[in-house]
Amino acid sequence: MKAPKVEFEHFSFEESRYKRGKNVWFATTLLRAVKDQGCTAFEYPLAGFDLLQKGFRLDNTDDFCWHVKRMLGADYKIPIILDDYGQVADGFHRICHAIVDGETHVMAYRLRTMPPVDMEEAEEETT
Repeated sequence: MKAPKVEFEHFSFEESRYKRGKNVWFATTLLRAVKDQGCTAFEYPLAGFDLLQKGFRLDNTDDFCWHVKRMLGADYKIPIILDDYGQVADGFHRICHAIVDGETHVMAYRLRTMPPVDMEEAEEETT
């Protein structure tokens, strides 16, 4: 008898979110802001990326496998989006994929100002 395949749900760009404090922006909102602000892409050196940043939550092996699958499917030729402070707002999986593949940079957009918040959530406690 053949063992069952472990499957993961598909995750779309439209479901990606960026949270800063209690403010949440959808990736689609950030991309629209890039276009509205006329941002131009530039080379973002991966050697300057802070590997201590928490790009996503990893609580268990299921989370890890899901993020690895998402990372391997991420196209790092698509520019990442930095917020108005220069923090990664969208693109952690692309950055990780590029680093694992031995790339030296990815392309990035930097927002001049943040668009209106899509929603607010309670801030997570830090312990």
